[in-house]
Amino acid sequence: MRDLHCHLLYGVDDGSKSIEQTKELLRQAYESGITDIMFTPHYISDSRFVSNKASNLEIIKPIIKFAKEQYNINVFLGNEVFITEEMMSLYKNREISTLNDSRYMLFEIPMCNKLNNLKSIIFDLTSNGIIPILAHPERYVSYYKDFDFFYDLKNMGVLLQINYASLLGAYGSKAKKMAKKLLKLNLIDFVGSDIHTPHDDKYINAKKAMRIIKKLVDEDEFIAITENNFAKVIYDEEI
Repeated sequence: MRDLHCHLLYGVDDGSKSIEQTKELLRQAYESGITDIMFTPHYISDSRFVSNKASNLEIIKPIIKFAKEQYNINVFLGNEVFITEEMMSLYKNREISTLNDSRYMLFEIPMCNKLNNLKSIIFDLTSNGIIPILAHPERYVSYYKDFDFFYDLKNMGVLLQINYASLLGAYGSKAKKMAKKLLKLNLIDFVGSDIHTPHDDKYINAKKAMRIIKKLVDEDEFIAITENNFAKVIYDEEI
């Protein structure tokens, strides 16, 4: 299994607070059978979560070495960018990172309200060669039952990443139901832990969540969303 979304880059957002916590989370990931992890620290304009690409690269370098030598886990850098009209400018100015410097960019939207300019921002990204990946679509309350919205995004070239812990009720019963429905409709392209601290049980319960996913999609789709699509992001290949 490969994890497209986590907050293991210590000291930059509301995730890991120290190198020790990051190392503990890597240990948990290893014991859960996770082989590759994309570090996706929050980037939220006009907040304290605005560490730029250069500083993140300095923090992650020794972690990459440790994870490979200690656990044979491959670690990569990206961001989870809170949607803003300035996304392309932030990217061009090297404030935010695509995933492993590929064409793929992980982003999130407000949890409880709709944006009138959402599709125009997505169009700006795709017109500039960026393939947006929407983080945890099952958690956006405003779009519960609005499956046309997700089909529209897919038609615009957006990919979707589910938090697998949603299937275990980590974000409530409605998010759990939504996660299952999105999987059954074959709208999901990736899985992620969205893990923040060693006290989360998301890595510990990863295998349990994978068994649920396996019941909801066919074998080829299961391999794609848990393994192969991640690899295509790393090598900047078309999905």
